[in-house]
Amino acid sequence: MRLSEDATLPSQQILAYLDFGDKLGVYDFCSDQYRPWIRTSRVLVRGDRGEINNTQVRYLEDILTPIQYELARQESSKIGNLEGYFHRGYMAGGEWIYRNPFIDGRLNDDEIATATCLDQMARYVAGGPDLYSLADAAQDQYLSSMIHQSLEINGPVRASTQPWAMAR
Repeated sequence: MRLSEDATLPSQQILAYLDFGDKLGVYDFCSDQYRPWIRTSRVLVRGDRGEINNTQVRYLEDILTPIQYELARQESSKIGNLEGYFHRGYMAGGEWIYRNPFIDGRLNDDEIATATCLDQMARYVAGGPDLYSLADAAQDQYLSSMIHQSLEINGPVRASTQPWAMAR
């Protein structure tokens, strides 16, 4: 199919509930959520004292003090800026909360993430802290496999504590 052709393609959305006993995780993933022209990005992270909903952050500093601010994406080359196009980072409440360490390159978000992983791996190999441990990666893959197993049988599955998770 060429880009100029009009076609409707099937979409698959996976919705899974992960019951951890005292906590509930919700996995909501749509296979065509990347690079669509008509779909918006959605991020929802909820905790006991607050949430991040897309770019809105809300939490309780204490029982009487609700805090709210916007995550603002900062890009160069807007309205007369001649630096060239690149992602600078994110600001919240007038402070930088993330600065892109690779602003010399014109990288998209996935490329920045890949470059960050490679940079952190080089630091780990040189004796620094790990970025994403093998145990964490194995646990994430195990939960992904359990979600897909649940889809295959069209019903709930029970996961068990894996040896790598016990070592923590």
